Amino acid sequence: MTRSRRERAATAGGLVAGLLALVLTGCSKHQLVDLAMASAPHPRTRPDQRAAADGLAAPSTLGPYQILAGDMHCHVLPPDSPWHVSRDLLETARLATEANLDFVVLTPHVPARFFLDPEMREWVRGTQQVLRARAEALAPRPDGSGPRAPLLVPGMEYTDHRFGHIGLSFADVDAVLDDIPIDELLSNPSLFFEKWRAHGGIATINHPVVRPLPKAPFMELRYDLSWRGFAPAGSTETPVGLPEIRWLSEHADAIETYNMTAGHLRDQFFVGDPDWTMREGTHLLDRIARTQKRRVAPVGGSDSHGGWLRPTTFVLATDRTTPAIRDAIVHGRTCVRGPEGCTLEVRGRDGAFHPVGASIVSSSSSSHVHAIEARARGGPATYVVNGEIAATGADGETVRVPVPGRCALVRVVVERSASAPVYVDCPWAAPKR
Repeated sequence: MTRSRRERAATAGGLVAGLLALVLTGCSKHQLVDLAMASAPHPRTRPDQRAAADGLAAPSTLGPYQILAGDMHCHVLPPDSPWHVSRDLLETARLATEANLDFVVLTPHVPARFFLDPEMREWVRGTQQVLRARAEALAPRPDGSGPRAPLLVPGMEYTDHRFGHIGLSFADVDAVLDDIPIDELLSNPSLFFEKWRAHGGIATINHPVVRPLPKAPFMELRYDLSWRGFAPAGSTETPVGLPEIRWLSEHADAIETYNMTAGHLRDQFFVGDPDWTMREGTHLLDRIARTQKRRVAPVGGSDSHGGWLRPTTFVLATDRTTPAIRDAIVHGRTCVRGPEGCTLEVRGRDGAFHPVGASIVSSSSSSHVHAIEARARGGPATYVVNGEIAATGADGETVRVPVPGRCALVRVVVERSASAPVYVDCPWAAPKR
């Protein structure tokens, strides 16, 4: 065993022993997780910010865009149950302000196929109406006066214990349910998600690679929280599943490549690699985008159930509004774990620089060698093409990045931040929504 592995094993053992000791003193599960997550890093919320403690400066800009910090996966009480979540909406807003968040997507759990049961439909309607009204009461003033409050976006986490979890956001569940008679849903449950999208909603596959750790000391780590709707890599078989699971696997707008709870607790202490979930989730996103020939945006979520929040998703938005944030995600102008990846700009055949999420055509030399130029700021940059390191550059340096001359997904890693892909020579990648 290497020294680093021994050190991680010792740390994990110490964590387990410490948590067990706290259990014996009467601490709740929420208190234990909050204590463990207190050491989670506080990312900068602006790429030009010297440290997270500097406070919330005006948003950094990149061309016509602002870089906004947010969280796409945050539980809240109610509608979540008190045994599962310890933080109400007012506390969520306070923590989001302290963490310098521009937006938070609220994702209380809802059960699978709730839309087929009349009682569950009304429960979801009622709880979402209350959540929306409370969020609107805490919203920033339209004229920009008053304290700088985070945007609170009502949503839900659709929870199918057989296949996985889906974050639903940016649509009104009342409007969606009003649009589909229940008898139509009974014959085709996928219609709910089709209508969710038609009403401007986004579907995110949450923690898609968080598989069970059978020997873990805590029961929660032995759950399978992965997404089981995708065919394995290299397989030509269609995954077995419900029709709505197949639809989501082929149409979800985003994949949660960075889940902070999984990375900081599960991966760091019990897998021995704090980047495992993020790395595997990014590989999965690239594979799905290329094999299904469609855009998929990487996003991040704290998955917080208690007294802490952190920025995990960063977007290039035209302004600090909910529609602009949604538009940024749909068009893939995102990065995770820090804002630096969102400064990626690339230049191809047309000679102009384009932001993260763009679709461009590469330049080729007389010897038919294809390349693009790229730059990013916030620290040394590593440029990755189809999962492989292709070039490195200094902070702000424009570098030549070789590409294969056929469809390639190019992204940058700056500090601990990873960008969404730029689609190079991918004819299918032109934005359609």
